[in-house]
Amino acid sequence: MQAKKLFYTTMIGMFLAVLPATQAQSFSVLHEFAGGSDGAFPVGGVTLDAKGNVYGTTSDGGSFSVGVVFKVNKGNNETVPLAFDESNGAFPGSTMIEDQAGNFYGTADEGPGGAGVIFKVSPQGKEKLLYAFQGGTGNNARVPSGSPLLDKSGDIYGTTIKGGKGSCLFGCGAVYRLDTAGKLHVLYTFSGGRDGNEPYGPLVQDAAGNLYGVALYGGDLSCPEFPQQGCGVVFELAKSGKLTVLHTFKGPDGASPQPGLLMDHAGNLYGAAGYGGHAENGLLFKISSTGKYTILHKFNGTDGSTPNGELVADSTGNLYGTAQTGGSDMLYGTIFEMTTTGHLDVLYSFAGGQDGANPFSGVARDAAGNLYGTAYQNFQFFQRDGDVWELKP
Repeated sequence: MQAKKLFYTTMIGMFLAVLPATQAQSFSVLHEFAGGSDGAFPVGGVTLDAKGNVYGTTSDGGSFSVGVVFKVNKGNNETVPLAFDESNGAFPGSTMIEDQAGNFYGTADEGPGGAGVIFKVSPQGKEKLLYAFQGGTGNNARVPSGSPLLDKSGDIYGTTIKGGKGSCLFGCGAVYRLDTAGKLHVLYTFSGGRDGNEPYGPLVQDAAGNLYGVALYGGDLSCPEFPQQGCGVVFELAKSGKLTVLHTFKGPDGASPQPGLLMDHAGNLYGAAGYGGHAENGLLFKISSTGKYTILHKFNGTDGSTPNGELVADSTGNLYGTAQTGGSDMLYGTIFEMTTTGHLDVLYSFAGGQDGANPFSGVARDAAGNLYGTAYQNFQFFQRDGDVWELKP
């Protein structure tokens, strides 16, 4: 199974923390995965429908042990609209998106072509395989990463971490468009050099149709964190197909930007870097509409480590997100809020027990300000398969 991010922390499994969390916020587990037909090990985040139901995917479990699409209703009852079986995809690891008709779209790491799929599923579980990426050694785009982006015409945009004409083993990745007729168009292939290597995660699109995203590697190949690979870039891909690097990470200013940029109404971009900052704990950054790069916060471990992308903002501009590790135990991750003045508060620190550990995606936020997400795993006896959680302010 392709890991969704670089920072899966398998070494943490030696710890069996069962200490309760001590924060004053109202944290609750909506569903604990049992590792069977209900799913196991959620990697992607969650999506809320208009009725407040929570949808997501797990990277394991299900009838065929290759992942599921799940739904948790307002009564905290979990159902499985779709169980993957290799013929329709396997090991989904992205947060799904919803269209106006209530259908969900996502990607999975493997499938009938051997290199991942783009899928569509209705709330009732009626599934359509939109595209199967083909493996092999050619220049074709393969292994989709992160959520797809759906435009007003119904075309789907996304990235693949492999494929293309770059010099990397199996290619350096690509940006693609899937039209409504099911034809895949490769918009750009990365070289692995200054333009980046392994574009990862969802793209964002401005009103003019330009696309913005990140590449985990490439850029400055002398970056000390990842010598010969590079520390990654933030890029813009114009409708003309021209790619512009908006920022090249060099290590002290961050390394390995995480998937899922956030764009505000003024065209400013916000994101997270998995490394850099204090003792390589990662940081949050902003790139203004004029191209100015600013570090907003450097994580110190106790407030989190390895922050995820997929930040969300409230109406006043405060940012909310998760960190994969760090926190009060320095191991299991945090949920945080950063104010417009740059002050960061830890809203919740995972304890690794029933509450879960290691959120590998960002958060969803409802109109009331409640936050929702997933924890990849737990470190309790007989309960290790992760959960879906809610945090009320």
